[in-house]
Amino acid sequence: MKGYEKMRPFGGEDAESYYDEGLTASVKGDVALAVHCFEKAIELNDSFPAAYQQLAKCCLRMGQTDRAVTILRQVVAAEPGLIPAKLDLGHALLSLGHANEARRQFLEILEAQADNARADLGLATVCFLEGNWHGAVALAQNARAQGGDNFATMFLLGRAAKLARNADLAAQVLKEADALLEKSVELNPDQPEGYFLRGEVAFVQEQFATALEHYRAADDRAENGKVYTTFGEQFGRVDIMAKRGLSLQRLGKIEQARQVGQRIVQSDPNHKIGQALKAL
Repeated sequence: MKGYEKMRPFGGEDAESYYDEGLTASVKGDVALAVHCFEKAIELNDSFPAAYQQLAKCCLRMGQTDRAVTILRQVVAAEPGLIPAKLDLGHALLSLGHANEARRQFLEILEAQADNARADLGLATVCFLEGNWHGAVALAQNARAQGGDNFATMFLLGRAAKLARNADLAAQVLKEADALLEKSVELNPDQPEGYFLRGEVAFVQEQFATALEHYRAADDRAENGKVYTTFGEQFGRVDIMAKRGLSLQRLGKIEQARQVGQRIVQSDPNHKIGQALKAL
């Protein structure tokens, strides 16, 4: 990265120093700098699994899922027992729709660590993608029992319970998930993530006016071209706009929904939801 080498905070010309700087940059949200540091660490030591894994995490945050999967496959092949990398690989594979390969990763993890909540959540997500709502509920409940209350688990459990026609469980869990997000928004009122996810919870509950309010708040705070990653969910401003359009459609505000679709297609001509909204 141009100009960075002259002003490095640690200055050590070794892989560990670049790795530490990459972690610092990642925590601060400077993903581009973090990528530079992790790539430099790998250049200096090409047998540095942690640097590869952190580079893959950055790729995921930047929406470069294919590259992340390629990197994580290399890490897992070299270090089959590195469970954090296998977890990241499994969830990245799910983002690409590779459910069977993801399932294998999660099952291998559970053979080594039967109480791994993230692996249970991964398998629950596989079931959800395959339409096995009851299986998704059971595995998500297990993940919650093992890992406690967190939004990713509760949101999946709530959606699966709703589709499994367990309305009481769905309503209770989604209410609790929204309460977690409300606290997150209070702590980070200027960031779009909590607002967007509150919109997602409301949308699942078919509270479309409330969802629209949250999506608008997220849109007001989002930056063009930036990919946001939080609680296992990944989205950008165009995705927020798409959910705004869908909410408007559900509320019967067809012309407004069509206008949102037109804006989306201007930014991303191949966006499927944008195209559908534009054609209303």
